[in-house]
Parts: sequence; C-alpha cells; structure tokens
Amino acid sequence: MQSPNLFQRISRRALGQILLDGKFVSKRSLQQALREQQATRELLGGVLVRMGVLRPEDVAAPLSIQQHLNQIEDAVKLAAGDRQLLGALLVQSGRITAQQLDQAISEQKRSGDRLGEVFMRLGMLTEMQLHGLLDWQKNQRTPAGTPLRLGELLVATGHITRDQLELALTKQGQTGKKLGDILVSEGYLHRSEINRAVRLQKMCVNAVIAAIMSMGMSSAASASSVSLQWDPSTDASVVGYKVHYQPDSSTQPFQGPAPVDVQNLTAATISNLDSSHSYSFAVTAYNAAGEESAYSNVVTVAETQPPTTTITSPSNSVTVAGTVSVTADATDNVGVTKVEFYVNGALQTTIPTSPYVYSWNTSVLPPGSYTLMTKAYDAAGNIGQSSNVTVNVASDVTAPTVSLTSPVNNVTVSGSVNIAASASDNVGVSRVEFYLNNALLSATNMSPYSYSWDSRGVANGIYTLTAKAYDAAGNLGLSQNVTINVSNDLIAPTVSLASPLAGSTLSGTVAVAANASDNVGVSKVEFYRNNVLQATSTTAPYGYNWDTTTVANGSYTLSAKAYDAAGNVNQSTSVGVSVYNATSKRTPRKK
Repeated sequence: MQSPNLFQRISRRALGQILLDGKFVSKRSLQQALREQQATRELLGGVLVRMGVLRPEDVAAPLSIQQHLNQIEDAVKLAAGDRQLLGALLVQSGRITAQQLDQAISEQKRSGDRLGEVFMRLGMLTEMQLHGLLDWQKNQRTPAGTPLRLGELLVATGHITRDQLELALTKQGQTGKKLGDILVSEGYLHRSEINRAVRLQKMCVNAVIAAIMSMGMSSAASASSVSLQWDPSTDASVVGYKVHYQPDSSTQPFQGPAPVDVQNLTAATISNLDSSHSYSFAVTAYNAAGEESAYSNVVTVAETQPPTTTITSPSNSVTVAGTVSVTADATDNVGVTKVEFYVNGALQTTIPTSPYVYSWNTSVLPPGSYTLMTKAYDAAGNIGQSSNVTVNVASDVTAPTVSLTSPVNNVTVSGSVNIAASASDNVGVSRVEFYLNNALLSATNMSPYSYSWDSRGVANGIYTLTAKAYDAAGNLGLSQNVTINVSNDLIAPTVSLASPLAGSTLSGTVAVAANASDNVGVSKVEFYRNNVLQATSTTAPYGYNWDTTTVANGSYTLSAKAYDAAGNVNQSTSVGVSVYNATSKRTPRKK
C-alpha cells in the first residue's frame, strides 16, 4: 500500500457519487439506473434522463465539474465562491448537524480554542479535512471563472450562449446589477429558469464540497491505494473486468463502493482508500451483453493505520535515580496488542495490556544520559513509535533532608492538628511519612507535605512526632523530634433548670434560669420551649425573660443545653409548667 499526501492525484470521482453528493438523485434511483445501465450499456446520465429522474441539463451540470475532481486543489478552486463560515459550510455539506454545530460553538466558548480545533477534538473533522476546508475558504477570496459560477453553469447547461454571457457580464460591470437580473431583462431567460439554475448551482457546490471532504483524509486516516493484478479469462466472450471492493468485510455480494470498470485491463490500482479500515477485493469478468461472472477469489488487505504511543512519565530532561516507573499511553483505531519499552534502543520489556508501565531499575546503571522510547503494535502488525524522552540517571547516595514545621516543639494541642514538614533532595523526594511515637500516621508523595491529625483518637498526654523522607534510590532522611502535649476536653458540661420550678403555673413575664458548669468552661447555654430554641445565653448567670402573654394558656415543656469550647454538649432534665393569663386573647392550647 502507498500513502500519497493530500495534494497527490486520486482517481476520478464517479458520476454516480457526484449525483448522490449533490442530492441530484436518491440512492434508490441511482441503484436502479446502474442496474439498467448494466443491461443497456448506455451512459449513466442517459439512463437517468430516460427514466425521467433528471433533465438533460441536470446531467450537463455535474458532468461539467467531474473533470475538476481529479485533484483536491482543483476541487478547492472549483468550489470557491461566496465566502462561508466553517460551521455553516459543514452543516451545508451534511457533514454535521445544526445541533452538533451548536455543541461545538458551546465548547469553543468554554475552552477558548479555535472552532476548527474543537471540531477535531469532538471527532467531527480530521486534521487534513480541516486543512482542506481552510484552503477552500482561502480560495473563496479570489473566485475564478469555474463551472460553478452561475454564468458558466448556464452556458454548460445550454440555457444561454457564450456571447450572451459575455454581453451580460459587460452590462453587470457597468450597472452593478445581479447577473440573473440582467439575463432576465435582456430576454435571454425567464425568472423561473434563473431560480432553477441557482438550485442546480447549489447542488453542484454540495457535490464538490463532499469531494473535498472525502479527499481530505488525515494522517490517521490517510488516502491509500492498492494495486491488483489477475490472470486474463480464457473465455473468448469476455470483453472486460470489474473490481469490486468493500471495507471491513469479505461478505459477498460486495456492498461497498460502485465497482471499478477497468475494461480489458488485467491490473488496476484502487485509490482513495481509508487506511484505518481493512479492504476486501474481488474481480468479475463481463461479456458484451454486460453479464458478469461470479467473483474471483477474495483478497483482503489489512488496515494500515498504526497505533499512537507516547511516554507520559518521566518527563523529558529530568534527573532520575533508583527504580523509576516509565508509563506510556497507547491507542489504535482497532486495538493495541502490546507496547514495548526501549532504553537506548534496546528492548527492556513488553507489556500486553493497559496500563503500560515499566519499572526501570537505574541503580545498576552508571550515571549519565539515557533515551527512552516505546513502540505500540496492533493485530495487523502496524507499529507506532513514541518520541524519544531523554533522562539523566544520577548515582544517588545522598539522603533527603526533612524537617517538621508544624506543630512547634512543646506545644499543647487538641482536636484537629496540622502536621507539616519541608523536605528536599539532590534528585527528588519520592515520599514523606509522619510518625507518632514511632507509629506511622500517614504518608504522602505530594508537596506540600502535610497531614491533618485528629488528636482525639489518643489519650491526653505527652507524645513525640517525627517525619521521614525518601528518594527514588531508597535513601532515607529523618526529621527532628517534636514533643507535643495532647489535652482534649472530653467532659461535657452539666446543666439544670433553676427556675421556674416543675409544675408551676406562670403568667406575665417569667425569668427562666439555668445552672451550668464545666471542667474547663461553659461557652453557651441554649433555652428551649417544647424543643424549639427560644434564647441563647453566653455568660453566667444563664437565663432570659419569657413573656408568657405571647403564648396561649396551656402546658409547656422547658429545657436547656450547655456547650463547652471543645464542642461537648449536655441537656438538662425537662421541666413541665402551665401558663395562665386571665386576659389572654390567644386560643388555648389543646392538650
């Protein structure tokens, strides 16, 4: 297989495909015409006209552009006309829907990327398809006199003569009027004919855009060609051969693109194939009546798109020591079968499945520069190779330095305690561990090195904190000892209601009071009526005044809660009281 670049020649685009791309005919009508053509040996355009699917002038338009679709740069120049935005162009060509365009625009606003880059990231365009469309837009700025210009199209379809077009173009330059208006005013055409020509022009533009999109394959799905050769048939009635092919299947009959008629040749090159797909090929012979033989043997060519692979760690130009985890990403359009890891061009290991990680022991190597590389394989034998990553291997015998920065020595702590350390190394710190009385509390490999410790998990008393730092070579650094005094308040306050007394009947304004104490100190007392918070008192004596006239006569339950600074809380015994105000206008509470 060969892989030509974007601007190399491709085989001429079939008329049937142009008609489908421009929506001149339906797929069903085209298939019917192709069957009819096999029987009558007529030209495809003549069959479609005879079937009443197309007018003669409708055939002339796509035929006039077919010769320009041999090379993508010709197609780009042919399609040049009124400038269109990239998104509108893709919707017009049927490449994406309006909803997909809205999605891409939303993503563009979010990311700030160019719209073309968003289209590629969302899988709506390949890189080279984008380049082809951008070239198309560039050529729109200086449109040439191509068969897609309205005047040229009208001449090609026999509506006007070349002399009439030249006269109309001259008047257009003098008056600035639209060409169609001039052709109507001169009596060359009716307005309905102009309108039909404009619709025909749009269909031709769509067909050319579709051709550009099919040519614009990316390097990940680039155009390819397959050369075939076969022995001639010994049947004297054979006058020609057809090559049938389809992607990703060898099932017969072939349902792929229209067969390629190579007439009496016994060799053919099939171009414009997508290398991300496998293809199956077979040849048939036909006689003068158009009758085809059975398929020859089927030849299958594997897809040729190689996997992609990159080394994700370590980074380029870093210094490493000890055992290093070399990690790689690998993807393929079908599937990755293995990834090979190389050091200085020598194979070190093969990893068959993701995650692709190689533990590289550098401690046995002399210090110096080393080159890392990976190769990824797929089932078809295609190979993708990563870019080289160069690292410096150090002979590391220097231990890291580590120091506890929080808490400070001889401090009293309680609750949540932030334990933090600073650590450094001549190559790099791989992890830091925190210890309490030589028992491991936590470990981290991310700077800043810190740990939030809940001191309530241990008894009050004196403790020693230390930290250890390691590098990739296994060298160990030890911090200074830090002594801390853990003093957590685990005793809840005591609280009781002092007034009113249980069973009291209340009226008017009543003092509600509570007694509260704590081994350290009471931070606040809350007062509740029927379990609904009424007031909060933060200093002794703890209480508040309750205006009983604001509630209905009836029975109520009073209680209090006391808190300390450590968050310990205790609740008093509930006290039942009655409220009776003779002048109360409130509805009595139902018992």
